[in-house]
Amino acid sequence: MIRTFLLLVTAVLFYTSCNQHAASSTDEDLTSFSGDSMKKYVSVLASDSFEGRKPFSRSEEKTINYIRDQFITAGLEPGNGNSYFQEVPMVNIQTKAAPEMHVKSSKEDFDLKGFDDYVIFTDKTDSLVSLNNSEVVFAGYGVVAPEYNWNDYAGLDVKGKVVMVLVNDPGFNSG
Repeated sequence: MIRTFLLLVTAVLFYTSCNQHAASSTDEDLTSFSGDSMKKYVSVLASDSFEGRKPFSRSEEKTINYIRDQFITAGLEPGNGNSYFQEVPMVNIQTKAAPEMHVKSSKEDFDLKGFDDYVIFTDKTDSLVSLNNSEVVFAGYGVVAPEYNWNDYAGLDVKGKVVMVLVNDPGFNSG
């Protein structure tokens, strides 16, 4: 399970910035809250060495270890049994499309190359999602912007169907 640590990062940053304990010779002075003390922790976590802190990656583990070490340095004790973290179930949705997709329509058949002509995404957590013989509905750019009186889905029945949209925003390639 992957741990959610945004709240914990905030807590450790706040605690270590405001901590009133006496600093040891190896600790920085953590006796007062300041922009500089906050900047230090944010700079570390935002650095390239943490590679974006992406869940389900080695950079997530590095981030978790850094936060745990800061809790220990600040003199905190684990608050969830023997852990500083609360387990939070998460899912990692990875879409792996075939290198080529054959499309059949009433007018013609054609092939699309993966990542050149199409990218597929789903938010379903099923271990396998198949699009074989699925009905496809084209929805322009997939834009719903009532403030511009724009709705690419207006009048479309997309329930149970694959929705195909164009990449980028309207006007992107218009020059």
